[in-house]
Amino acid sequence: AGLALAIAALVGCGLVTSTNRSVFFIFDVSGTYVKSVPDAAKLANITVAELQPGDWIGASQISACSFSEKEIILQRQLPTTPSLAASAKRELFEAFNTYAGGVKSAKFTDIRGALAQASDELKRRPEAARFIVLFSDMVADYSKSCDTANIKLDLAGIHVIAANVIKSTPGDPEKYFAVLKEWEAQVVAAGGTWSLVSSPDQLPKLVNEL
Repeated sequence: AGLALAIAALVGCGLVTSTNRSVFFIFDVSGTYVKSVPDAAKLANITVAELQPGDWIGASQISACSFSEKEIILQRQLPTTPSLAASAKRELFEAFNTYAGGVKSAKFTDIRGALAQASDELKRRPEAARFIVLFSDMVADYSKSCDTANIKLDLAGIHVIAANVIKSTPGDPEKYFAVLKEWEAQVVAAGGTWSLVSSPDQLPKLVNEL
């Protein structure tokens, strides 16, 4: 219902213009986190609902070897006409829900490769504001056949947001915070900026207000 109201508001306002943003969602499908993908898809839909006509949306998944076009789920630019943008959003909602309903688990977690793939796609875009939204527990597990742990990342001009970060080791809080601190350091070292969101309302607000 909330998504429908947001779309209706956009359609009713003929003066809405693009915020010139590109947002790339990354879904972790490895191990037990795959069970959280439906919740992550809902967060993606809430965020898409708040985007403006002309904005661009992309999505991929974290698997055993994430730096690959095969892991890209979708890429779509919203039309600049509000009514057409609203229709495109509904298609995206359906696409994310369908994906979440049929996703399969991967054995390894190539987070760095997924970031490199998302960065590569975003740097091809003309939008000034660029975001990567990571839905993951942020615990990497690289396979021997596809170890991207030491590849150089270029995240200049990109804001990385970690969302729905499931605590994989609830009995070890220090490890949880250490993992997040390490990823923040890696993102900043690669020229990007970092945020962590802990509630559903923070994500769309962060993407739309930065």
